[in-house]
Amino acid sequence: MFKSYPMISFQSVKLKKNILIILLLLPILYTCSKQEQIGSKDYTAEIQSPDNQLTVQLTVKDGLPSYEADYMGKPILTASRLGVQFNKVDLTKDLTVDAVETNNYDVTWTQPWGEQKQIRDHHTEHIMYMTGKNGEKMNIIFRVFDDGIGFRYEWPEQENLQDFIITKEVSEFNLAGDHTSWWIKAYQLNRYEHLYQESKVSEIDTVHTPFTMKTDEGLYLSIHEAALTDFASMTLANNGKNSLEADLVPWVNGDKVRGSAPHQSPWRTIALGETAGELMTNYLVLNLNEPSKIEDPSWTKPAKYTGIWWDMHLGTKTWGSGDNHGATTEYTKELMDFTAKHDFYGVLVEGWNIGWDGSWFENGDVFSFTDSYPDFDLEEVTEYADSLGVKLIGHHETSAGISNY
Repeated sequence: MFKSYPMISFQSVKLKKNILIILLLLPILYTCSKQEQIGSKDYTAEIQSPDNQLTVQLTVKDGLPSYEADYMGKPILTASRLGVQFNKVDLTKDLTVDAVETNNYDVTWTQPWGEQKQIRDHHTEHIMYMTGKNGEKMNIIFRVFDDGIGFRYEWPEQENLQDFIITKEVSEFNLAGDHTSWWIKAYQLNRYEHLYQESKVSEIDTVHTPFTMKTDEGLYLSIHEAALTDFASMTLANNGKNSLEADLVPWVNGDKVRGSAPHQSPWRTIALGETAGELMTNYLVLNLNEPSKIEDPSWTKPAKYTGIWWDMHLGTKTWGSGDNHGATTEYTKELMDFTAKHDFYGVLVEGWNIGWDGSWFENGDVFSFTDSYPDFDLEEVTEYADSLGVKLIGHHETSAGISNY
């Protein structure tokens, strides 16, 4: 695959000496492609990041695909299985590598908003075009960046995979050590709203992503996913011996994914950082997400805000009424002072309205969206916000009681 450039013309001979400089300032939009026919159940390939520090080795042995990874000559992932099982076909074994394709990408693109305007997408891509024992087609795509790895499965249009059900994804992340990790347990109430636990990988439960680790050598790793569309979200199951496996969140009957070819999985991502801060500025997931479909994003106004809600998760205040009620007039005004001082946009207030007492999880019809608790004066805090030039952001908890709302 090649990307074309618009014609660039120069109006005078005097400008010719500047051609090289001008081209260097342009975003690089270049890919090169190399294809090779294989036709075998045995195959190996080594994919290197653009700076050659991160290496992924792909192996198909007797039809079983796996991968492993090294960073600066040291293993970070040992041999880890790949593949997906369907209700009628198993694409984890008996696979033939028909052909492979290697591409080198170096593209710089512009974010409409964010902490960094120009994002560089520089990676090496390797695609294995594979066939199952009954003729089913599946592609496994790897992209290796200087600071991480992404891989996904792709099922091209075909008669053999119409109206399929995925029952299991066997993607493994077999770690090279028992790292220190930070995690939230999966499959629990309010599952993403818990404090992170710290433990060795060997001590974790099934966990949510992003799942972050630190090796004994001080390298930071984070496993997550990108481009999650029309697919089950991924948690990570602890298989023991520092082995993690993709565990897809199921439908109520146990189906993991329902679909029809053509279809593709999200990217499974492993981000790297020499420091924890480098994970925050790692754009692996962003580069693997699809480009924005919003042609004019000018109506979106990103902003920073403070809020009354995390206090409740920390257990220092409560949603419901009482001595530790969080959404009070006094506390809201205190946060508004802070918000104005630091030039933030506004204050979000959760727990201000009648209905938070008792078991509101099961009773979504108990909330009022006009009546506040006695210790929260809606008019007073609104006027105070106006006087400071900040916004009051109202939180409406429905508890899924849509008819009540």
